[in-house]
Amino acid sequence: MLAVFRTLRGRLVLLVFFASLPALLLALYVASTERSSVLQRIQKEASLLAQLASREHAHQLDGAKSLLHRLELALGDEPGPPPAGRCPEFLPALLAGYPQFTTIGILSADGRLRCSAHPAPPGLSFAGNAAFQRALGSREVAVGDYTIGPVVGRPVLHVALAIREPGGPVRMVLFVGLDLQWLDQLFQQADLPPEYGLLIADRNGHVLGRSAGVAWPTQDGGDPALARVVSSPGAAVLDVPGGGRRLLVAAPMGGIPGVSVVASLPYERVHGEASRAFYRTVAGLTLLTLLTIAGALLAAEISVLRILRVLSHTARRFGGGDLAARAEVPSRHGELTELTRTFNAMADALAARQREAIEGQLRLRALSQRLAVAREGEAGRIARELHDELGQVLTSVKVDLATLHRAVLPLAGGGPAAEALRASVSELNQRIDDAVGFVRRVSSDLRPPVLDRLGLAAALEGLAREFEMRTRLAVVLEVNHLQEPLDWLTSITVFRIVQEALTNVVRHADATEVSIDLRGTDEGLVLVFRDDGKGMAAVEDARSLGILGMKERCLLVGGSFDISGGPGRGTTIVVRIPRGGSSESDGAHPAG
Repeated sequence: MLAVFRTLRGRLVLLVFFASLPALLLALYVASTERSSVLQRIQKEASLLAQLASREHAHQLDGAKSLLHRLELALGDEPGPPPAGRCPEFLPALLAGYPQFTTIGILSADGRLRCSAHPAPPGLSFAGNAAFQRALGSREVAVGDYTIGPVVGRPVLHVALAIREPGGPVRMVLFVGLDLQWLDQLFQQADLPPEYGLLIADRNGHVLGRSAGVAWPTQDGGDPALARVVSSPGAAVLDVPGGGRRLLVAAPMGGIPGVSVVASLPYERVHGEASRAFYRTVAGLTLLTLLTIAGALLAAEISVLRILRVLSHTARRFGGGDLAARAEVPSRHGELTELTRTFNAMADALAARQREAIEGQLRLRALSQRLAVAREGEAGRIARELHDELGQVLTSVKVDLATLHRAVLPLAGGGPAAEALRASVSELNQRIDDAVGFVRRVSSDLRPPVLDRLGLAAALEGLAREFEMRTRLAVVLEVNHLQEPLDWLTSITVFRIVQEALTNVVRHADATEVSIDLRGTDEGLVLVFRDDGKGMAAVEDARSLGILGMKERCLLVGGSFDISGGPGRGTTIVVRIPRGGSSESDGAHPAG
């Protein structure tokens, strides 16, 4: 993975990513804010629903109060409450026109039920009813508390109005029972999901009423958690046994202190809706970021990477030796166009320098070849002159010395003088012999005579035996399929390479054995030189000049030179010389 980001493409991806990171973080913040906004919107809608229910309840109370005032006008002239069980004929019809009421009835001053539009048990008393008690002490319509209605057997809110005698005593009390079924009607009109619902609860946590489909367990003494929701504004999340987690938002009910309408929403659904909004925003921003990165990469590919890739490919071709490789100059202007033109100009200059260098190397190699030919020719001439001229002179000197010795010896007579003369002549003869041997050795080093007379194989055999005598090396020479005579430059090149290699072994390799394998092939000559010394790594610096010299000799005849080795493995030299590799051999033989 790290290798990917080391490329220009990977770095562009990182650059675009880091450039998009602030926007992405801002987008995450916006998505989180959106999620909070969704939650707040849902809570606000729940609060509005609760307030709507509270207003609807207040409207129901206003209707109940208006009804009681109209009843007061209708029954105000009656001398007292009707007989028990006998209600005015219009009450049942009136109740049928107000379905939100459970009953409409008349109470005596002591709280006994005199009549009711809804059938009720005989002798029923409302003396302890909060609405009745409050109506006795007030001249206005009194609102009681939600209680289980004795007539209908479900939570009912009683509203009562006392009709008084002109002097002030209560003649009778009119009352209506407000049913909570209006909650279901309101819920249906709001077209809310079935998991949503409305509760009416007091400050002690008693559930006074609820819409259909809302389950809330009944607890003795009320629900403390629900009581906290009713008494404090805002939203809360409660775990309801059998109902899951619920989001509750309470609004005080108008006209009834301590009672609130509570909107109940499924928390998982609300939270899921907010989370979906968050994830939608994050997914959209992620897609936008990916599209931005893809667009940036596409733009970079079209405007930058394609040109750089062409430049890189052209540079590899140029570095691989294709000096004609050039990059196509982009049609548009800009830094990359200038870079391409600069690269092409640099390639043109390097190609020209390369051609000049190759031409210079060819001229130097031709000059070196001519110098080598001249050197070998001059060495052969000097060797011949040393051998022919100086050798003859030394030989004649030795002959003259012997003649002089025979002429002078009788004159010396006998005794010590004659012995001294013989010793001096013998010493002079030895010096002349040493000089003759030196001349022959120098002449052989300059131009081995056996190379011209007997060929390369014999010359190498003599060289090997000479090195064995002068050193402790064991030299194993093997020559196979060599077709002689060879041209003189090839012969002297192979001879000099073997001579230089043996010299290097003696000086640097600490070897005990050397093998020389020379064989002829259809392609030319192959020379393999091996030793069992310290290896090339140990003597590379010391041998560098000798190795360079051997390489140059190979190049003069169009051959190849390879050297390998290592500590404990010795050194191996492989020389390959093709047939016809020497262009200077014809007509330039230095031997006379």
